[in-house]
Amino acid sequence: MSTLLNILPGFQTCPPGAERKILRNIPLLLGLGSPLIFIPSFIGRIFAQNTYLHISAASVKMYDILGIGTLIVYWLAIFTITIGAILVSLMKGPAYVADAYPMEDLD
Repeated sequence: MSTLLNILPGFQTCPPGAERKILRNIPLLLGLGSPLIFIPSFIGRIFAQNTYLHISAASVKMYDILGIGTLIVYWLAIFTITIGAILVSLMKGPAYVADAYPMEDLD
């Protein structure tokens, strides 16, 4: 019986390493890191409500824009690290052979 992909005989899989720890911590990093980026924006809004500090609305908008930009860069970094960890875990898995055939010119 032939399937689409057959596991290469004699191949040994590697034990999981740091990539599994990274993949397990991705939801934690996204869940805790994303709100922490907007703390300066929230603090700026709180201080803008006080009359004695004189924080302008333009400063609060600047904090928001910088927070959004930082959040996008943070998400892209996490996404890139996640792709790398997934690729490493795939490479450590079993080797597959699509269509093995004997070489005719083998000496």
